[in-house]
Amino acid sequence: MRPIKQRTASCQWQMGMVCLMVTLLPAPMALGQVGYTYGAKILGARVHFVVVNLPAGGLMITPVYVPSGAPFSQMVAAYRPIAAINGTFFHLRTKRPIGDLVISGTHVHQGKLRTAFFVHGPFAFIASIPLGRDLTGKVDALLACGPRLLTDGRVTVYPKAEGFRDARLFRPARRSVLGITKGGKVVMAVIVTPVTLSHAAQILKALGCVDAMNLDGGGSSALYCAGRYFVRPTRPLVTALMVFQAPTLQVTGLNAEGSEGDDGESH
Repeated sequence: MRPIKQRTASCQWQMGMVCLMVTLLPAPMALGQVGYTYGAKILGARVHFVVVNLPAGGLMITPVYVPSGAPFSQMVAAYRPIAAINGTFFHLRTKRPIGDLVISGTHVHQGKLRTAFFVHGPFAFIASIPLGRDLTGKVDALLACGPRLLTDGRVTVYPKAEGFRDARLFRPARRSVLGITKGGKVVMAVIVTPVTLSHAAQILKALGCVDAMNLDGGGSSALYCAGRYFVRPTRPLVTALMVFQAPTLQVTGLNAEGSEGDDGESH
């Protein structure tokens, strides 16, 4: 993997009805804590992935949420992260996320998906969440999606048990996935070659992950690191998971209205 240099930034973004003020507070430089690999061939599939050494300190991972949706490139330009991957499923017409979101300790959106990526301090983990419970103040950040792919090193792909019914999820497709290694590093990956969920789980296991989950994929798949777009989505996104050097992300304004689009949910 290629180590990169992190950066801090402050920026203001205005686009239509979306107003975001983002302040990234400075932190000591953390060289070598984020690395990427482009175009790896793993178990017959082409994979781009980013590895984040969250336990080393000086980094944070958080969802970002643009209620009206926005091109991924504009989200990256606004927030200026070190790395970013697309987030959870969302309704294409209403732009409403299907999964829960906790940002800066506040439960900003409640959804209906059971598997979630949690961040608290320098630790990340994947677990089931109690639906309908307010998690404000319980964790620093959370993004719910799924289905689960790995649990304690075992392939645990049971989408129907998690409530997934859309047939598109069960067919081979481009996958955005998230994993955690035994040492607590976070792996953000896009499997470009169309694969099944079980194949995606095996790929993450080959990358050293012991816990893993699926994210929105297909036309929503997106991956960015160190100024380079590895994968660009074909549609505007509503959520993304971003890596920052700064220990604190302050969102001081958020005002947006949903825009019209095709019916259905993103996949």
